[in-house]
Amino acid sequence: MKPSRISAYFVLHAKSYMRSRSALFFQIAFPIILILLFGAIFSGSSYSPTTLIVQNESPSAASWGVISAINDSGLFKVQVISETQNLSDYITVHSVQAALLVPANFTTNLYNGGVGELVLKGHTNPTVASADYQTLNGVLTQIDFRTSNTSQKLVLSSQVALGNTGKTIDYYVPGLIGFTVLSTMFNMVYTVPNYRRERLFRQLSFSGLTKSEWITANMIFSFLMLVLSDVILVTIGIYAFGASLTLNAETIVVSAVIIFGGLFFFTSVGILAGLVSDNEETVSVVGNLVMFPMMFLSGVFFPLSFAPAYLVTISKFLPLTYFINSLISVLDYGNISSVSLQIVYLLIGSAILFAIAVKLFSWKQK
Repeated sequence: MKPSRISAYFVLHAKSYMRSRSALFFQIAFPIILILLFGAIFSGSSYSPTTLIVQNESPSAASWGVISAINDSGLFKVQVISETQNLSDYITVHSVQAALLVPANFTTNLYNGGVGELVLKGHTNPTVASADYQTLNGVLTQIDFRTSNTSQKLVLSSQVALGNTGKTIDYYVPGLIGFTVLSTMFNMVYTVPNYRRERLFRQLSFSGLTKSEWITANMIFSFLMLVLSDVILVTIGIYAFGASLTLNAETIVVSAVIIFGGLFFFTSVGILAGLVSDNEETVSVVGNLVMFPMMFLSGVFFPLSFAPAYLVTISKFLPLTYFINSLISVLDYGNISSVSLQIVYLLIGSAILFAIAVKLFSWKQK
């Protein structure tokens, strides 16, 4: 074993390694991106107050005092609605995460020395529901201590709608469907530069196939593969883990429309990303830079309800966030009306992005 040969190859390997964009990305940049993402999500450095819808059916100094104290805690952003509004309908139409009902007998019970019961309602997943309940219950306990050091007078009960079964798997299924759609974007990021490098586009252009026809054929194939993949996901979720999804003709058709719209949108994004990738090194970097932040900040694997406020704001600009939220509303609650506008925006955005991709896409090598 000669040190001279070892050092010579060490220098050669180091130079080769430093020229590799993908190697540098996965060795240095990628771990940094992950620690920044997870650190920002779970650091708890900035709390984002949950919007709490409040309906006061027992207006009095006592009830309004409790509501004011909840708002002043800084843990909830209180939004009061009229007592004449049907709270259940309001929750369904607006997909309300947390709503507090002050029942009509609240003030009477307190003035008679009894217990003032408040009811937490909403439309969310078990993880968020539990956190909302614990946080609000803690606030009410503090209010009790400030007003009286005797027995507890404010009691919180929960009637939060947890999908069909209240199991967390109900919410992972739509998220994983979102992941399968996102993967089509990643696939296209690789396909476009690879076809260019292998000069397959040149051969396709001689066949008379147009750019839009090639893209459409890819999307149809991807849609069929998505249907197969998502059917398997749903089947496993139901029969292996007891997921209870709202599956009927209407929700299945609407879910298919959402998936098809998402497919068009993310495939178009993949094509546009692939256009700036002229080799395998750039492809890997661009693909991961586009995919991973969106995957972690759109609720694919966990809700962002209690993430710092700036991350919640960023998530609102990510199309995958609305895609997953739409699927949750449809598949978990059978609630189509609340996301109909989002679906329309998704389809319009997909059409616009598809037109841009077709316009910028070229058979020719850069």
